[in-house]
Amino acid sequence: MSEILSNYGDLNEFMDKIGIVVQRYSEEVNGGAELHARQLAEHLQYKYEVEVLTTCAIDYVFWENYYPEGEDFVNGVKVIRFKTKDRNVKMHRRSSRYLRGHVRSNNSDKGSKNFLIQSYLKLRYRRRNEHEEIFSRWIDEMGPNCPGLITFLTKESKQYKAIVFFTFMYYPTVKGLPVVAEKSIFIPTAHDDPYFHMDGYKQIFSIPRFIMYNTLVEKELVQSAYPASKNIKSDVAGVGFDTSPRGIVAERPIKERYFVYIGRIDINKGCKELVSFFLKFRKNIREHVRLVMIGKNSMEEITVHPDIVYTGFISEEEKLVYLQYSEALVIPSPYESLSMVTLEAMALGKPVLATEESLVLKKHIELSKAGYIYKTNKNFCELLLKILNLQEQEKNVIATNGIEYVDKNYKWETIISKFEDAINYVSK
Repeated sequence: MSEILSNYGDLNEFMDKIGIVVQRYSEEVNGGAELHARQLAEHLQYKYEVEVLTTCAIDYVFWENYYPEGEDFVNGVKVIRFKTKDRNVKMHRRSSRYLRGHVRSNNSDKGSKNFLIQSYLKLRYRRRNEHEEIFSRWIDEMGPNCPGLITFLTKESKQYKAIVFFTFMYYPTVKGLPVVAEKSIFIPTAHDDPYFHMDGYKQIFSIPRFIMYNTLVEKELVQSAYPASKNIKSDVAGVGFDTSPRGIVAERPIKERYFVYIGRIDINKGCKELVSFFLKFRKNIREHVRLVMIGKNSMEEITVHPDIVYTGFISEEEKLVYLQYSEALVIPSPYESLSMVTLEAMALGKPVLATEESLVLKKHIELSKAGYIYKTNKNFCELLLKILNLQEQEKNVIATNGIEYVDKNYKWETIISKFEDAINYVSK
């Protein structure tokens, strides 16, 4: 923290208050938009008085109240938590089947794997008229349903110079952003899945005062799907990373060579396919190589195998130890708006092996030249073997490329400067 502080000068100079709205917030949530929100809050606190408005939940499926309601502090940042209502998952699933028939489409969708499904559902449900009502109920059930947070925004918004909203998909943004649209900075964390194209989300992509995208790919996606967003002032920022060397003080966690996956272990993140691909690879090589999967398991069933290690949730320090000793980071997720862990691996000089289904990951790899893209199971296996056989000089080139890419594009000083400009703009 003292290193961050030195970058931003005298705290007493900065007294304006900003709010950050995000669905979950804690040190136990160490990935995705929630980690992005925490990192941004911890860096902005040296220029502003920051308050995070969030829920009492730690679980993203049922949103059960885990933390006490009221004020809390996480790494020096003030957090105000609001209770969530119980989630009716069955109701949400029924509504989801209906709503997937009401996605917005354009010519570019015709080549997507979702196009035929969407077309069928559109035809089946096009005579229904209560779309807005059903979408509103769906958002209530998807959650985290926290009406207290919306009431707070309605009553207390005047105290904030700007309010930053994370993630287009959830209740706090869908219900909260319209209440304070005139001073909002919207970070959509959007990716090209069917839910992104639902008609019900049209409003929140047309009313923010400012949109801060994570990548140019995300900006192009949003503006293609929601043309009204082109009229909203915007910029591309992402998150910042420290590319200075970090010494390892811990011993190697696993004696065998291994690849690492970091994130939620979920079928929607490509984890089922990743395990299947890895086990086919493992059958065809003599060397004992393992796959380490770091994160909370959200799959109903996981494959138990001696060469697959599930660590569960671990600390940031432990995660870095696993990452720094790994052969490479593997990212199978087709839906990414930034992929913080990809950038973190590059900042540490580690190769990244990513699926071609994610445009964001492809762009990171193409621009950085610090990794590889796989298309098929065969291609995946070939690239794992290639990484295992890299010469020291080749590893050094990849490491240098990754570090330089992150250092050039993802410095905190640059990112905070962009947010300062956005905050000043929405407060006019």
